[in-house]
Amino acid sequence: MVSRDELLDLFATDFRRFLYDNFYSTETLSRAVTQTGEITKYLSEIELSTGVEEGSSAKIYYNIPAFNPHYGKLFFKLQFSSIQNILAFVGLKETAGDPALDMTESHAGFFFYNGNVYLSTGDGDETTPRQQRIPLTGLTPTNHLIYRIIKDKFAYYPLPLIYPYFDGIRAEKFPREWSNESQCGSVTPKNVDHYFVAFISNNVGLAKALRINFILYGEEYAD
Repeated sequence: MVSRDELLDLFATDFRRFLYDNFYSTETLSRAVTQTGEITKYLSEIELSTGVEEGSSAKIYYNIPAFNPHYGKLFFKLQFSSIQNILAFVGLKETAGDPALDMTESHAGFFFYNGNVYLSTGDGDETTPRQQRIPLTGLTPTNHLIYRIIKDKFAYYPLPLIYPYFDGIRAEKFPREWSNESQCGSVTPKNVDHYFVAFISNNVGLAKALRINFILYGEEYAD
């Protein structure tokens, strides 16, 4: 068991960067929407919504690139209203531009596309840029899940599902453990600082939403 003081010493000395953001403030975030897209701040979470117009999008990203996938561990808690008829990306990108499903710029993240979930990495090579994208099964993104990215390795962590039931609430429990780690071992992102980007767009005239509860990032010194 690590004491509170030992934990503070660890954060102060062993990490080049350490970030925990639960969105009480959004001063460091840039926002971009198209058409009926909307970004709404709630208590300790932020919602990206497409609105009802087809082709609408919403995106947030930190103002500066400050996340290196080679030395950092990134965690974030997400919940989707639906992953049908959407393109969404959450993870690290070398630029803050809108993500594309087949992008080859340096990145490591989760894609949510028309009901499917993919792990994706790109190397951003100057001559022959490559992408590796592999499907991920067994998760339900409409539940609250914690996602983890370490370089080109990915995992998720299920949380209890709580919903109204007669005069009270009911909790449906899941195994509280990390999924098996999946790896895009053929293509790895660059050893440079990246942006954290969350993006959602719809391809039908229905409102789709993504809620982010927190982001946790720790980056060790390269030496």
